[in-house]
Amino acid sequence: MKPYDSGTGPSIPMPSRRRFVQSLALGSAAAMLGPWNKPAWALTSPGQPTVLSGTEFALEIAETPVNFTGAARLATAVNGMVPGPLLRWREGTTVTLRVTNRLRTSSSIHWHGILLPFVMDGVPGISFPGIAPGETFVYRFPVRQSGTYWYHSHSGFEEQTGLYGPLVIDPAGPDPIRAERDYVVMLNDWTDENPANVFAHLKKMGDYYNRGEPTVPDFFADVSKMGLRRALASRKM
Repeated sequence: MKPYDSGTGPSIPMPSRRRFVQSLALGSAAAMLGPWNKPAWALTSPGQPTVLSGTEFALEIAETPVNFTGAARLATAVNGMVPGPLLRWREGTTVTLRVTNRLRTSSSIHWHGILLPFVMDGVPGISFPGIAPGETFVYRFPVRQSGTYWYHSHSGFEEQTGLYGPLVIDPAGPDPIRAERDYVVMLNDWTDENPANVFAHLKKMGDYYNRGEPTVPDFFADVSKMGLRRALASRKM
């Protein structure tokens, strides 16, 4: 997983390279040993996301305090984590996911790219009404594919405040890709600003956050370096 970066460097202490590799190896080995017909189990180790594997899962959506930039904020987390735990399924099984909403507003989880009955898709207003505060919604569907995917909220700006996570589905038969271990890399952004304000700013001005726009002095400096024609062509791009 990529640590959050405020622009001046990671705000979360990173383990040494040796510790990081050892942790990934331990996590991958344990994931392969987990029996698929039993409830989900969790593994936590430095440098390795929590892995939930099996056919039955209990996920809880709630706010949790975070500090990625030096300023304390509230994030929307799954099982207290941002990003949420890595879910590992196997093709050919049927998964059951009990998702409880501890927020004060309605929530949801959408299984991005997964083939499933539309009522299990997790998009409020289209496939279901959403998960009301304090309620639990049970997702249950057969797993008909394999690959690497992700899950995220489709309610308000919950995804932008942390409600997302990786999803790996192992093939029913032998994996056609031979590897000693695999790694999941999930890239994401964080802002301390309210994402609703970010959306409002971008709707009014698409380049609102572009801090590096060229100025008139920059243009004349480019003319002196590359000539008028090339400077104009650069601005046209």
